[in-house]
Amino acid sequence: MKPKSHEKLPVTGDTVPQVPVFSCVIYIRKTEDGKVAGRVANFAGLSSSGFSERDVLSRLSKEFKAQVINLHQEGKPIPLIEPPQPPEPDENVRSIPVHL
Repeated sequence: MKPKSHEKLPVTGDTVPQVPVFSCVIYIRKTEDGKVAGRVANFAGLSSSGFSERDVLSRLSKEFKAQVINLHQEGKPIPLIEPPQPPEPDENVRSIPVHL
């Protein structure tokens, strides 16, 4: 019997998918020349700059996801910095959930 479009299929037991989710914490700020700079606070070595906050957040979250996927596939530990260093006074905090 085919379920109606408004009915949900039951998902139980071991059939529930296990999708890893990581929080990408980004500190973002305006630079003196009017650009936007960002850095991932909970994963070392990821930073970017651009003309808009959206561009910087997109670039950094994609790079974060790529790095985490590679490490996860290789079975290596994910070197998340917990807790991250606090933001500088001119930085704003953004948190992006990243699903693998």
